[in-house]
Amino acid sequence: MKRAGASSAPGGPWKKLRTARAARVRSALFELPPGAVPRNDAARRFWSERTWSEFAAVPAVAQVVLALVREGAPLDTLGAYTAIADDEVRHALLSRELAQKLGGYLDEIPEGLAYAPRGLATPSDVPAHVWAMANGCFSETVSLALIRARHARTKHPVVRAVLAETLKDEAVHVRVAWEVAEGLLPTLDSVTRTELRGYGADLAEMLRRTFGTQGLPPALQRGERRLRDRTAEAGLGALSAAEENEVVDAALAEIDERLRPLLE
Repeated sequence: MKRAGASSAPGGPWKKLRTARAARVRSALFELPPGAVPRNDAARRFWSERTWSEFAAVPAVAQVVLALVREGAPLDTLGAYTAIADDEVRHALLSRELAQKLGGYLDEIPEGLAYAPRGLATPSDVPAHVWAMANGCFSETVSLALIRARHARTKHPVVRAVLAETLKDEAVHVRVAWEVAEGLLPTLDSVTRTELRGYGADLAEMLRRTFGTQGLPPALQRGERRLRDRTAEAGLGALSAAEENEVVDAALAEIDERLRPLLE
């Protein structure tokens, strides 16, 4: 296997990342902080969607781990990704608890929304570089940009605490993802790099529908835009739909610029 941009030697970058995370996680949120949370139908639906999104990330990260094991990645790289999976479970639990406080968690995903945790759970033979680029460079980078923007605009202390905790983790996830990409993608053959450029364009359109509201069927799009707009108006963790789409587009432009030299 071409090594996934990670050193297995003591003191390497992966060990430093994992050491920093281990020191922080001792004080990490595992349950909501005390405080009243208002009942709000839009916000409870929004945070139910956040739960589905975080839950879907768990099998996606597991697929990265399986691919890395198949391809002989060093143990410290595997350790970084298993730590990410643990974070995603914690984020899903916090989001679900917040949705419950806001008026009741919804566990049924409406038709047309691309959250499919169980659909991602069947072991795949897709190579590590595809999973790492999709789940890492794309999903984690867009997620970080959105959470950072939501945190900056959220005033409610309980909701803000959940966003702050998630933001700290996502920043580490993005560092991990891009370090893997920077070590792995340039070593691929030219045909594979060309294919990945096309795949990246498809990923961008998919993320505009899942993280934003662009490209959804009209009726579903109207409902999803109202959901974000009303949650944003209440200050409970979202931006308006238009603002979130702008954040997604800006993050995707950043990803394209950062990936281009790795795939030339």
